[in-house]
Amino acid sequence: MKVFRISLLVFAFFALSCKEAVVPFEPNHEKMVESLLLENQSILEVFLNENPKPDWKDFSNVVQTLITSNHPKLKSWGEAIKVQIPNSETDLDTSYEKISKIQEILIQIKAEVPNQSKYNRFYCPMVDKSWLMTGKEVKNPYAPEMRDCGELMQ
Repeated sequence: MKVFRISLLVFAFFALSCKEAVVPFEPNHEKMVESLLLENQSILEVFLNENPKPDWKDFSNVVQTLITSNHPKLKSWGEAIKVQIPNSETDLDTSYEKISKIQEILIQIKAEVPNQSKYNRFYCPMVDKSWLMTGKEVKNPYAPEMRDCGELMQ
């Protein structure tokens, strides 16, 4: 029985020591995320227009900087966002779905990367989607007929 306990303790020690190292976010990483959220703000503001035609070039360039960064989480998030960026031929409904998935990743980034308090999370129960924008006023990018539908999440 003692051998079993000792073996179990040794196994638990090795299992816990194999845990992935947490890489801290440096100021340059925070600036990358700040740039990403700023470009996201620009894209969402285009979607507030009557006939939105967003240009994803600048947003894509910022996402590429995340992918080429030396931080594993930023790299992973960048790759996840990159596959969601709508192409120019994408219809509006497909764009909304892709933007929604991008927003979910950005919400996670905002929660984990320090000093991103300038952006607030909003949620619209009618379309069941969230987004990040500056300010406290609801400007729903998903529902052209209901721009003020949603709430500021704390």
